[in-house]
Amino acid sequence: MDLPSLAPYIFILIGIAMITVPFLSKPTAERLKNIGERCEGIIFELGYKGRSGPMSNDSIMKDKITIRFVTLEQEWITEDLNTDFIPLYYNQFKEGDKVMVVYDPKNPKDFTIETKANPKQFKFILSIAGVVFVGVGVYKLLTNS
Repeated sequence: MDLPSLAPYIFILIGIAMITVPFLSKPTAERLKNIGERCEGIIFELGYKGRSGPMSNDSIMKDKITIRFVTLEQEWITEDLNTDFIPLYYNQFKEGDKVMVVYDPKNPKDFTIETKANPKQFKFILSIAGVVFVGVGVYKLLTNS
């Protein structure tokens, strides 16, 4: 099989992953919603996640967000934010911006930030994109037969 004949299957697999992964995984924000402690933090530093290759620093969006906050037990935490399934947009934050942090009191390095965007909307949009990918894959299968 050559690559063009595999394209429909690749579209379908990517689409299925886009539909199922967000609903099978439990993002940090959902997990910490009931057990987490809230405090104010700041955007300590913005940067680029470690990439290699010729385009490693050519990203438009700084995707490494370092947060600094003090827990209710007066412990200073300065850690990179896990941005998986957090709806963020370009230039949303600037260094020094205040954010609301939700952290696990047993493990304060396990934290997230509250955003105005709804994670359920992000999951919905990702699922719609997945349905489109599956549709394109099925269309390609039917038109190539």
